[in-house]
Amino acid sequence: MGLLQWCELRPEGPSGDIAAVLFPQPVRVSSIRIFPTGAQPFSQSPTTVAETEPEAFYLNVYFNAQAVPTPAGCQETQSQDKRQTKNALVPTRIAFAGGQTDFSVDMGSEYATRLVIFQGDFQVISMAIYGERVTEYEEVTDYEPKPLPTPSHILLPSALDVTNSAKPVSLVHQILSLLPSPPPLSLIIRLMFCLKPDSEDWDDPEFPYVYSDLDKRFNEDDVESEVFDLESLVKTVSKPLRDDVSVESLNEFAERMQDFLISNTPDDVYYVAKLLTKSACQQTIFLRTLLQHLNLPEVFNEDVLDEATVLCLLEASSNIEISRYFRDDEPFLLSLEAIQSSLKVEKPTQKALKRLLARIRGWETFEDALTNSNGDFVGAAAFLKDISMEEYALGCWLECMINHEGLVSKLEQTSPAPGSQPPLLFQDRQAEVTHDDFLAFVRAFLGIMPVLAALAWADSIGNNMCTERVLGILVIWQGVKGYREILNHGLLLRQMTRRLQWIKNDADNQQPKKSGILAERLVVGLAKDPIAMLRDDLITAVLSLKPPFSFIEEDEILEMGKLAKVARDGLLSAIDELAYNSVRPFSLRRLRVLRVSIAIITEELNDDDGPWRVLESFWNEHGQGLIPRLVTILSDLSDDLNQHFTLHSIPRMHQALAELLFRTADDFMHLITHFASHYPLVARDLQRVATAVSDLYSCSDATTGTFSRASPAYLAAQSVRETCPGFLSRLSQQDVPSEPDGLVAQAMLRTLFDNASRSVGRDPVQQVLLVYNLVDSIFPQDEDPGSSSWTASVFPTILSELRDFCNLLDPKTQVRFIERLVKLDNEETGLGAWLLAEELQRLSTVFEDLPRQQDPNYQLLLQYQLSASFRLLHLLMTSPTLSSWTISTLSSNADLSQLLDSTLSHILEVNVSSSPLAYLTRELAKHSADFTPDTRQNILLLLLRNAQTDPSVAGALDFVPGTLQSVPSTSIAPVPLRNELGRTLSAYSDHASTMKADTAELVLQMLEWLSSQEDAKLKTLVGIAPEGLDYLCTTLSAILPPPRAEVVSSIRARLSTDEDELLLPPTIELPDPNAFALPLSALENLLERKKLKEPSTPTKGTKTPDILGVVISPPTALLRSPAATGLTKTYANNDFRQLRQMPSTRLNTSRLPSTHVDEFGQRPTASPEMGMGLLLPAMPLDPLGGAYQGISGML
Repeated sequence: MGLLQWCELRPEGPSGDIAAVLFPQPVRVSSIRIFPTGAQPFSQSPTTVAETEPEAFYLNVYFNAQAVPTPAGCQETQSQDKRQTKNALVPTRIAFAGGQTDFSVDMGSEYATRLVIFQGDFQVISMAIYGERVTEYEEVTDYEPKPLPTPSHILLPSALDVTNSAKPVSLVHQILSLLPSPPPLSLIIRLMFCLKPDSEDWDDPEFPYVYSDLDKRFNEDDVESEVFDLESLVKTVSKPLRDDVSVESLNEFAERMQDFLISNTPDDVYYVAKLLTKSACQQTIFLRTLLQHLNLPEVFNEDVLDEATVLCLLEASSNIEISRYFRDDEPFLLSLEAIQSSLKVEKPTQKALKRLLARIRGWETFEDALTNSNGDFVGAAAFLKDISMEEYALGCWLECMINHEGLVSKLEQTSPAPGSQPPLLFQDRQAEVTHDDFLAFVRAFLGIMPVLAALAWADSIGNNMCTERVLGILVIWQGVKGYREILNHGLLLRQMTRRLQWIKNDADNQQPKKSGILAERLVVGLAKDPIAMLRDDLITAVLSLKPPFSFIEEDEILEMGKLAKVARDGLLSAIDELAYNSVRPFSLRRLRVLRVSIAIITEELNDDDGPWRVLESFWNEHGQGLIPRLVTILSDLSDDLNQHFTLHSIPRMHQALAELLFRTADDFMHLITHFASHYPLVARDLQRVATAVSDLYSCSDATTGTFSRASPAYLAAQSVRETCPGFLSRLSQQDVPSEPDGLVAQAMLRTLFDNASRSVGRDPVQQVLLVYNLVDSIFPQDEDPGSSSWTASVFPTILSELRDFCNLLDPKTQVRFIERLVKLDNEETGLGAWLLAEELQRLSTVFEDLPRQQDPNYQLLLQYQLSASFRLLHLLMTSPTLSSWTISTLSSNADLSQLLDSTLSHILEVNVSSSPLAYLTRELAKHSADFTPDTRQNILLLLLRNAQTDPSVAGALDFVPGTLQSVPSTSIAPVPLRNELGRTLSAYSDHASTMKADTAELVLQMLEWLSSQEDAKLKTLVGIAPEGLDYLCTTLSAILPPPRAEVVSSIRARLSTDEDELLLPPTIELPDPNAFALPLSALENLLERKKLKEPSTPTKGTKTPDILGVVISPPTALLRSPAATGLTKTYANNDFRQLRQMPSTRLNTSRLPSTHVDEFGQRPTASPEMGMGLLLPAMPLDPLGGAYQGISGML
């Protein structure tokens, strides 16, 4: 971005309010900067001085839009764009409120301009226009890679970063220093939040230093100053107390309160509670004096407590000293708990008592969390959220945090961690919170809330400069994660929301003010929060906004008005919005309306009868169920997000839309969870939910490479990513009902397994892993009481889908998946053994298919499957948790042992080689004694063949001698064994010069075993030449110690060689399963559907009978045979039964006898349950013996 134009514009034309800037070539404007009078825009040109008059004005700006030249292949589109944008003026509006101001312009990449027109009531404007020049399109012939731009995170200025400040309230002191003779911060907090001044107090010359007079005497002669009851005492302390108030005056005041409380009527008790409320924001000595003169259990008993009195006590307990006094008075606390649980007490009073007890305990939790690294931070955050919902309680809390030495010292014990950001603790759904996170949140809270009091004070006294400065700080905070949530919560206070409304509407319609512009921005930020839109004060503020607007656009004010009206009308309006069929794709306005509707319904659910009232209202209004409608909208949201996160390139990512889609989907999932725990979801809805959640989870994962980590869209996506597994887990629990007579987990798992092979334009490998994460979240934990029932009720109906999904996983993930299933099954049905059998069966199938395939790419793919299967088996046998189970299952079960032996035979026959196979063979050799002799010999042959591949590998022969000794002589196949031994000895003879002593000892043991065999075939080696065997023996004699070297010559004498050439099939080196690569074109060919040859009518040939004509064509006599007439005979009466008795009628036909007539009406109708077994994978009746009885019985 560069400077395009510096100019001083003066209005011209008949109306005298228009100026224009014409560029010599098309440009793309990015910003317009207006300078006030006297400013020096350029440091290198001090003689250039700006001039702008008047100080503030509105300015209409019109851009002449021109289509940007497009590539030659899009000339038709270019011509259409030029026709559409010819002489088109794109309008916008600027509100200049003084000072140096930048106005950003988003022209996009499709359009440019040469002419900018300015219209307004101005005399002169000094401005700089920034942007870039648009050049003609140049065709790119060579691709030049360039690094993607790295998004930079703009940090808050240190003065505004109260989270990382040791004294968070220092900022508000700096703000108050802008005022002439500012009062103390504590006094401002009391006047703005707690003891609000009367109208006449503002006119008092001594204001704000107007105090309550406790030193006056209660004389009988001065009737006006006498205090006759508790109500008069309350009025006496309605103003702040002096800091130097005497102890005698306080004691006298407390004694008078005690004297007036003799009757203990409900009214008197209310005024006593009111006195405690008034004292909560005053000096600590005053409230302690009052409490010492009260017997709390006697005063506040069940007979006199009502809602108003309890609410006064609630406000009073906002002070830590009063809360401690209540908590330490155990009889009083027990009496409050008893009253709260009493059936005689009205519900509003019970609700108020519940809040009072929660606040008393909340102070204790909050104090502990300040110093305890394992404190209840979530509970402490809930206390802060509750206490800041009301101005008086917030003012008392601020007084305590600023003036109470104990709280100040606790907060200062831990220094702020560098770079801390306040976590989102006010959200209902939050991640794990650390002690440092909580302290960062408290510092941010303590730094922001006093600034609101400063804003209220500056606005009350009419200091525009200070008001604008504070509003500017709030706008900055509203754009920062963490600060935004705390600030918006504080702005929802009744006073603050109304002040924003007043500041905006009090602005001059002819000249904009900075304060009005900033207030508009804050209101817009508040309106984006659906929960905030439910507050009556914000609804009133939005509906009362009056034009002209300096920041809010026309579409935005209409949208905010729509949100406010939906929130104002309540439940019925929210139901109508949910039932409305939206135009797809969703717009920003529609998504915000849906979020507000969800917030309204969620608030209704807080009541005991709320869920039923919501469902009944939806049914009465629209004649349909709410839950299916919620599922439909959730599915639509996931479909819209799928369009943003595919491998296909899209013109431009709309981050605001993506963020709202994620936020709305998150809201819908939580609402569905609430209803699904009480009301069943049908199978169709469950499938749609599982599909939608799978897509949402995949889209949220795709944001990692799309959005900046600090962007709102990324944060919204991560919230969805955390919600999806918990959402599916909650729905799949055993206590959640389903229709019809099935478990939710069955429908959801089946749908997820299907989605694993359906990437929907995304990376298919990543899609499988993401689905695995969701599936793993659905599986119950090992300690869950209902985990054992899964193997009996869930898995038997989805065995084929379970197997197919397992085959899609990579070997490492497969091991984790099988481990989860084995733990869940707990050897009850043999589910893990069945999967192991299916894997071995798949291996055998691939071996059988490999020689028949002619396509080299398909052969490569089959080889990869073999290598991946070997890798899986090796990982299973080396897994810390599954190794013992794998060996035991493979060796103890006859059927599995037979499958393993068949697989090893296939490996030897096809002659494949790979690193995973070598590792697997070594693991099998370690436990060879557990297998049958036939399997043991195949393991031995594989060990020898692996050793032949690379004799230099250390330990290649470690298990050969022991395995040789373990194979019974009756089970030895001498020919293949001697062949492999001969080739192995030949390979080691070729590498004898580098042989080590330990390897030589192993080779000698092999020779000893051969020489000791009675079978002459084993003593005649094949595959090694005599001179090779001699050289090997000579090398062994030289390497081994003398006692062992002497044995070599005798062994050599007993062995002979057969020089016949031994032919083996070529070795197939399998690809590495971790680095498999296949050209994209080859992959496309493999995935392409094969076209079958279209059938064609044979050409008309000669009618001359050939030599086979007599055989192929039956003679005419045969066609006229009585036996053949039954094939075309028309049945009448019972002729068909008689005809069926003739054996000749069934000759030369391929049809079986008809039985449908005899059995019609007798055969039972097949039910859906009867066909369930057909969906299961083919398997023997009892493939695993006793281990399979569980599954067989369930089927």
